[in-house]
Amino acid sequence: MQFAEVFLRLGCSLVAWMLVFTYTVWLAALHAMSCGPEGDAMHRLLLGLAPFTVAMALLLRMTRPFADVHRMLSWLGIPLLLLLPFALKNTWIVFSRTNLGGLAVCSDAAATTAQQIWAPLQLVAVIAIAVVVIGVWRDARIEKP
Repeated sequence: MQFAEVFLRLGCSLVAWMLVFTYTVWLAALHAMSCGPEGDAMHRLLLGLAPFTVAMALLLRMTRPFADVHRMLSWLGIPLLLLLPFALKNTWIVFSRTNLGGLAVCSDAAATTAQQIWAPLQLVAVIAIAVVVIGVWRDARIEKP
């Protein structure tokens, strides 16, 4: 492999890991910053960031030809696993409020369509990211000859 390809693969993978961590940390910490003076701005940000993060998560496998590097980077999945319960808890809280209760995220008004699709979209995004990270973990554990 050429020098440029090595750095391109490594750079793409590292940027993908950073974006996945950014999304997961923001989703896990949503309860601490959910309804400020801007209202549901963080929810709207995560609504747009979810599909982009899923697409970028596919780049996590770019280091696969480099078994040692891929194996080292796969350990980044462990902190994501530790953040997962907090992210799912915050998703459940919004789901129960908007979809089951019919209320808006930050007020007692009726929930908008965007707020009603927020929690299901986050759940699908978290599952898709988890599948990719598990695939990276599994690929890294396969012995290469």
